[in-house]
Amino acid sequence: MSRSTFQSGRSGKGGAFVSDREGSLHALAMRHSARALAPLAILSIWHIVGLVGKPYEAARAELARPLPAIALIAFIAVVAYHARLGMENIIEDYVHDEALKATALAVNKWAAIAIAAIWTLAIMIIAAPR
Repeated sequence: MSRSTFQSGRSGKGGAFVSDREGSLHALAMRHSARALAPLAILSIWHIVGLVGKPYEAARAELARPLPAIALIAFIAVVAYHARLGMENIIEDYVHDEALKATALAVNKWAAIAIAAIWTLAIMIIAAPR
């Protein structure tokens, strides 16, 4: 069996299996959002653990400060985005009906937006002055 030589537009003849140290935009977005999640998760967990045992009004006062509120909102925004990208991978790989795939991708996108919006609204309601 003869092996045909692949002509890559970027790396030339026979360079089909050579890494160019870049990925698709989707894969790069997954990596960047994962990198952003590490410090945001630590900061969010630190703020949440700091609220353990405090009365409700003290917890509200803590969330009314800019850093904890922004950290929690940024955390859920990045989590929702990262989860959306991960679900897109699963949907594209395992849903073969094109109409169902389009519907699932749209529902996935709007579910991520809704979850992030509800979380943000909840934090803003808790932190709002009374």
